[in-house]
Amino acid sequence: MSLVLAADTSTATNSVALCRDSEILAETVLAGGRLHSERLIPTIDWLLSEAHVTLSEIDLLAVSIGPGSFTGLRIGAATWKGLALANGLPLIGVPTLDALTRLSAFPPPGYLAAVLDARMKEVFAAVYRYESGVRQEVIAPCACSPEDLIARIEQLPDFAPQSLGLVGDGATLYRERFQSHWPTVLLAEPTLGIPRASAVAQEALALHATGVTTDGGDVNPVYLRKSQAEVNREKKQASSAT
Repeated sequence: MSLVLAADTSTATNSVALCRDSEILAETVLAGGRLHSERLIPTIDWLLSEAHVTLSEIDLLAVSIGPGSFTGLRIGAATWKGLALANGLPLIGVPTLDALTRLSAFPPPGYLAAVLDARMKEVFAAVYRYESGVRQEVIAPCACSPEDLIARIEQLPDFAPQSLGLVGDGATLYRERFQSHWPTVLLAEPTLGIPRASAVAQEALALHATGVTTDGGDVNPVYLRKSQAEVNREKKQASSAT
């Protein structure tokens, strides 16, 4: 059996979970307003204490690596890498959208799109095909408008709206756009669209079974696009050059 300590800080929701294989021993899900730096360590201490587990008993660390909030992802990755280094623990970085698919109660008989709000009228999204319950990525994680995502999905082989499911806060935010285009699309309940650390733990265990690296030095956030600060800086530099 494996004890996994996982975190998801990819959005404004702060989630930490302790799992024993597929069993959730303890989990916190807090709409923390992106105050991850203030909440992560106290949450870890509280959660381990409540579960009567010490860090020395943990077998595997797992952390969501994005896409998502620039600041949140950096804090999550840095904290978990620190835990891995200080305690000699293996660490797996888990793609946020891959983990999000595990929150869909019943994968659709076809395609599932994991969609997170990326702000600036865009979403972070990836699309997966399910055959006999086996997941295969068919559209790689991207940052795009909801309309662009719709166009990409409609180009998939054998696509039919009734065979598509959407999960994530981006699907909830833009549900009217998706439903106006596809009246029969399957939309997961909003409560299922909140990233959770327990899903990160389950995805990490699946990755670990395939032999993926557990070297914490290889765990780095995936952003997909430049931060607003970088965009503003480039605009300022371009303006100064003219």
